[in-house]
Order: sequence, then C-alpha cells, then structure tokens
Amino acid sequence: MAVTSKSITLYIITHLCLVSGVLSQQQETEFLHHGFLKGNILNYGSTKILPSGILELTNTSRRQMGQAFHGFPIPFNNSNSSNPLSFSTSFVFSISAPGHGLTFMISPTMDFTRAMASQFLGLFNASNNGNSTNRILAVEFDTVKSNEFLDIDGNHVGIDVNGLVSVESAPAAFFSNRHIKNITLKLSSKDPIRAWIEYNGVEMVLNVTLAPLDISKPKLPLLSRKMNLTEIFNDKMYVGFSASTGNMTSNHYVIGWSFSREGKAKEFDLTLLPSVSAPSPSKLDDFDLISDTPSDSATANPKRTKLIIIYTLVIMFFMM
Repeated sequence: MAVTSKSITLYIITHLCLVSGVLSQQQETEFLHHGFLKGNILNYGSTKILPSGILELTNTSRRQMGQAFHGFPIPFNNSNSSNPLSFSTSFVFSISAPGHGLTFMISPTMDFTRAMASQFLGLFNASNNGNSTNRILAVEFDTVKSNEFLDIDGNHVGIDVNGLVSVESAPAAFFSNRHIKNITLKLSSKDPIRAWIEYNGVEMVLNVTLAPLDISKPKLPLLSRKMNLTEIFNDKMYVGFSASTGNMTSNHYVIGWSFSREGKAKEFDLTLLPSVSAPSPSKLDDFDLISDTPSDSATANPKRTKLIIIYTLVIMFFMM
C-alpha cells in the first residue's frame, strides 16, 4: 500500500498527542522551579511574576490578596498509585515585613474570589472559615497574631484544615543539627527561608520543616501531625500559595518551588535561584515592566505550544 501524505500526517498527529499526554502527566506530578519565568503558574489577585523570576504574591499596598497555582491539578487519591497520597514539596520564600503572611495550600479549586485579605490570608472569609466542605489543607507562615483564630503569636507556623484555627502550630524556628536545639526564625526578616512540607501516606504523618536558605535540612521537623488526608482530599487537587496584607503591608515572595506527588521533591541548585534583592515592581515604571518582562508567548507553557502544533496539523490533515 502506498504511503500517502495524509497517512503520514495522521501518524505524526497521533504520536504528538501521545507525547503531549505523557509530558502532561509528568508535569502534573513533579516539577522544579528556580524562579517562575518559565513555570506553568496561574496567578490571581495581586500576584505577578517579577522580571527577576520571583513570584510576588503581594506588594506593599494595603488589603491585598494574591494566589498562585501550578497550572494542572495533581492526582492525589489514586488507587493505582504505589504510594497513595504521599507528597513532598519544598520552596523558598521571603517576607519583607509583618503583614499578614503566606500559605502553601492544597485545594480542590483555584477560585478564591470570595476570600478575604488581612487575617484571612487570601484563603477564606468570615462565612466559610472552618467549613468542612472547603476541603483545603494549608500550612500558614503567619506574621500577625489574630486572636479570633487563636494564634499563638505573631511569628508562627501552623497546619490548617478547612479554616484558620490551626490544628497544630509552633513559633517559627529551625532545629540546629550542630547545636541540637531549636533556633528562632523571624519570618518577616526578608531573608530567604526554605520550607519542606512532607506527607507520608503510609504512616499518615505530615511534617513541616524550616531553615534559613544556606542551612541544610534539619533532622527534626518543626511540626509533625498525625492526620488522614484521604478524608480531606478529592481525587485531584490544586497546589499553590496565597498571601495577604491588611493595614500592615508586606512583600510576600516565593523564589523557588519543588514538588513531587511520589518520592522526595527534587533539590534546588541554589545558584540558579533569583535574588530577593531584585527591585520591586512598585519601584519600576510601566516601561521597565513592559520592556523587561517576557511576553506571554515567551513564557507560555510548553504543553500549550505542543497543542498549537497538533491543532495546526489536524487542520492541515483535513484540508488535504
């Protein structure tokens, strides 16, 4: 049988679809970002990606809130997985002043338009805070004490389930492997801080660990909580960050992010992380932002580019 141009085109389209599907699955379960200029990140509210590649959730304006998510949902409650519901993530963040804090969250939705700023951290509002239907796990890095949420102080880390009254919290600190003791960390020092959040689905234990960026991972976590996340999570969930300001304001930055649905999240190459000393967009005029920020096409998700190629080939096939 003679090989026609149509059959060749159809062959190419089929294989591109298969490759795209495989790559999409990889992106949905594991990723590593040294900065976010090329990251598959969806931004909401005040969030933007600075020319340096830093993800800025809020600037120094009052009563702001911003969220940012990995662009695809992550499969969590997967019965075919060899490691049900385990995950590992690590990220580097910086908070310039106490007001109000940021969270890492796992949520069934990316729609937080009804959330509030200030003490609600861009996660909840006065009506839905604490509702079991939220199905949200968050780890908060809180820099303002909120008595209504029973905060222990104005510099703490907490594990939140469906609301902002933490099920476990502790003053921000890291365990010094050298001195064999906890050393206090000021979350709002502007110094880059690295966090590790790891869940063991077999032991059903969530660990949260902190350290300054130039310190190796502590042997002991700051928080360790026994919990069954299968009672909270849907089959697919979104992973991301939120932050807010109130009367007190702050730059909330995420500098790098590593995530893995199964196994340990990949390590950062610290030399590839953008510097937090890069100028804030509030100090740049519109021309600087436009000329220095890559265009949408330059920062487009590789999957989107593959789909454009596939669609083009499909059109060519039917026109032949």
